Amino acid sequence: MRIRTEHLSFCYEGGRPAVQDISLDIPTGTLTVLCGVNGSGKSTLLRLLAGLAQPSTGQILYDHGKKTDYKTAEAVSMVFQQPETQLFAGTVHKDIEYGLMERGVSKEKRTEIIASALAKTGLAYDEFAGRSPFLLSGGEKRRVCIAGALAVQPGLLILDEPTAGLDPQAAQALLEMVKELRSGGLTLIIGTHDLDSFLPVADKVIVMKQGVIHYDGPAPALTADPSLLADAGLTPPVYASMGRRAVQYGLLEAVPDNLEELLVGLEKHPLPMPQTDRWPAGTGASARSSAMPPGNQNTKTSEQHSAEYSLEGTWKRDHSPRSSRTERVQTIIRPGNPRLEQNTPLRPGWQGLDPRAKWLGMILGSLVLLGMNTLLPLLLTAGLLAGLAASARISWRRAFRFFRPFLLMFLFLWLLSGLSWSSPDFALGPLSFSYAGLVRGGINVLRFLLLIALGFLFTETTTGAPLREGLEWGIAPLRALGIRTRNWSLAVSVTLQFVPWILGKLAQLQLALGSRGRRARGVARWSPRQIALIIVPLLILVLGMGDELATAVESRGYDPAKQRTPVYQLRWSRRDTLAALGILAVAAMLWWVARIS
Repeated sequence: MRIRTEHLSFCYEGGRPAVQDISLDIPTGTLTVLCGVNGSGKSTLLRLLAGLAQPSTGQILYDHGKKTDYKTAEAVSMVFQQPETQLFAGTVHKDIEYGLMERGVSKEKRTEIIASALAKTGLAYDEFAGRSPFLLSGGEKRRVCIAGALAVQPGLLILDEPTAGLDPQAAQALLEMVKELRSGGLTLIIGTHDLDSFLPVADKVIVMKQGVIHYDGPAPALTADPSLLADAGLTPPVYASMGRRAVQYGLLEAVPDNLEELLVGLEKHPLPMPQTDRWPAGTGASARSSAMPPGNQNTKTSEQHSAEYSLEGTWKRDHSPRSSRTERVQTIIRPGNPRLEQNTPLRPGWQGLDPRAKWLGMILGSLVLLGMNTLLPLLLTAGLLAGLAASARISWRRAFRFFRPFLLMFLFLWLLSGLSWSSPDFALGPLSFSYAGLVRGGINVLRFLLLIALGFLFTETTTGAPLREGLEWGIAPLRALGIRTRNWSLAVSVTLQFVPWILGKLAQLQLALGSRGRRARGVARWSPRQIALIIVPLLILVLGMGDELATAVESRGYDPAKQRTPVYQLRWSRRDTLAALGILAVAAMLWWVARIS
């Protein structure tokens, strides 16, 4: 499949561009390497090409100039970096079968297709079909994911960091599999940092830099001119660096295109060995030096020659002045910088308040909300929270994604509270409702939605370390009662930080599931079947994260009975005092409105 893009751009929420004015032409049956540092727009471009995100401007054309749509995008398969976020079923067979079911492949043909896809990835159907994909090794999981992508017979296969986390043997086996897929006529796009592995086999390379294309062309030009990669923040492959230095010393005629070519060329030129006399073991270097003829006083020992030769192909070690290297370090890390000491970014406006003031607002706001039983104070609180969210520059899309899982549940509870069998005001089919029940249920639902919104605003504007330190300061008096407050603060901070992590993993699972099935929009993306498929891998990810967290806490020697040095120093200022007085005043006003309304 040939793929072209014309002036493709994509912006994040808030208008920040991720990729800008991308125009590409990737021929059929080629292997294209897409590389760039983190944040260069590489992963965003891969998702755009896979049809998993819609461009802000521009268009994607497949084959003979046909514009991309959801049906056309199904001819593109993508395998993500983490295999754990794209395995859903209980067996390998069922996991691969999901994509075939979504595309309407008959049941009689599925087993043959699945066996063929597994064979292409080097996995035997009889051995792996009945096994759980969650219990496989990292390399085997990635092969199962690739088999699931190949089973739907795509015209374009996109791999995002396919060798990440694999040992050298598994990475080499995966590279050989990629070569076989390319030789079979499949078009491949590989996003990777592993240039040593994929640059030698690439038909073309695209280098991204700050959301735009920095280079688009053949791979040999990158090895011949290291500045093309260096300007984009990338390090040239090791074989290219060694080969270039070997050319400078006359050992090679041209920079090699791969590691094998480098080794073959160096075999013709053995490395120079120092000519030194042999001395008995234990003889010091000073004795050997004094025994040398005067003309050989500058002859270097084998240790010195070894030190001057580096594995990157550098024959002479960099003897630049130490002071210049120190100056370069000092421009990056400057002692005394409070932002570095606190290890947290400064936040604009009220977001930079002391976390204790925010905790005060959180607690008082929750108590006042729980006491509201009428619509007027709830609407005033909703307006106040909306204004704070707008001033914190929280986009409505971000907020909607957070509240979306709660909306259907609260809608159901609202309708359930309005049911009335004794004195209904109106009926919808067999169901009867009362206006009073709907109003009462609506007030209760709105109250809990505002409580969730208050917590969302709090966690979105307060990072983990300040949040924990503020809570631990507030409950410190309980230590006099023998209560281990440190355990409480750690549990609360971990819980609050787990929520966005779980939402992020949920988004990754949904994206991977969408890449395997039909490209649906709206409510269809959250069908009961898809939710059921996501639950198991999400629980496995949560349990795995909990186990890693427990191991990390134990490895750090966590002891709740000992005092610790806080990573964030609490500093109360005059602005925090004014903010606390404002919080008390607003809470009192809302409480008064709730009492009189």
